Amino acid sequence: MKKLLSYCALLLVLHVSQKPYLTAQNSTDVIVETNFFKAVRANQVESYITFGQGLGNIEPLIFESLIAPYFLIRTSHNARLGATISPSILIRMKAEESLPVRSPSYMPNITFYRQLNSTFGEMYDASYLFLTLEHHSNGQDGEFYNENGSFNTETGNFATNQIEFGVFINRNLLPFQNTTEYFRTSVEFYPNIGREEELKGRYSLLRWNSSLRIFRFPGFKPKPNQHGYFSQPNVQTRIESAWLFGNINNVAFFNLRERFNFSATIAYRPKAFRDVSFFLNLYSGRDYYNMQFYRRINTLRIGLQAFAFK
Repeated sequence: MKKLLSYCALLLVLHVSQKPYLTAQNSTDVIVETNFFKAVRANQVESYITFGQGLGNIEPLIFESLIAPYFLIRTSHNARLGATISPSILIRMKAEESLPVRSPSYMPNITFYRQLNSTFGEMYDASYLFLTLEHHSNGQDGEFYNENGSFNTETGNFATNQIEFGVFINRNLLPFQNTTEYFRTSVEFYPNIGREEELKGRYSLLRWNSSLRIFRFPGFKPKPNQHGYFSQPNVQTRIESAWLFGNINNVAFFNLRERFNFSATIAYRPKAFRDVSFFLNLYSGRDYYNMQFYRRINTLRIGLQAFAFK
């Protein structure tokens, strides 16, 4: 019963947390979402919930879930500046007695966007620069290490602040028909402000992130409706990578095992579903769950993803 209630509660949060913005009204009063703000929405991380821990070296879980609603701030529908605020929370419920959720990752963030001048016309290009300020902590204040010298993954204090600056490109990059591609690349820096001191030399404080996201319209070329909007695609693919710079336990610079993170996700939205899709994700890299950062995980898992198609 606890499992069922937990899943139901999380699915409810996933459903209501990211209600899409109404981008068109009736023909006498049409408010069209610009390509810039469509691209801003495409930059957001979707909420999701996995079924168990999947295949790999993660301990048994009931689920892992990211709850990441966001609030879009803008002065007008055709502004070239914007911002989003998200109180993101990542949790893992362990498959143990009492089904504990130990030390969630709290990741509130704010991102600012500035649209770039289009070189192909706004219909085809809505690229922009973005700057993200994010805090990441686990809400604990215990000692970083246990008495035996191991990492205190239950009550150890994990806290960082990060600054990410990058560019988001909305442009056809692949030589395939009927696809839409988004590419983003960024540099992520962790300043020594509110950062747990023990992370230095063990946690990468400078990272290069890249992401390619492909929307596929299978089988036919979509036609716009009366408001100029295309039907939603049924398949989405996202490929993400990160290179970890800096001192990480004195490992060599070209040590792929310690410095390279990779993630590939394919999501499918059945016709019967409007707001939810099934996804399959492969991840290999450093664990992103606060005090579990010291280990490398390799996992293949499935789950539900909210609002995968913008």
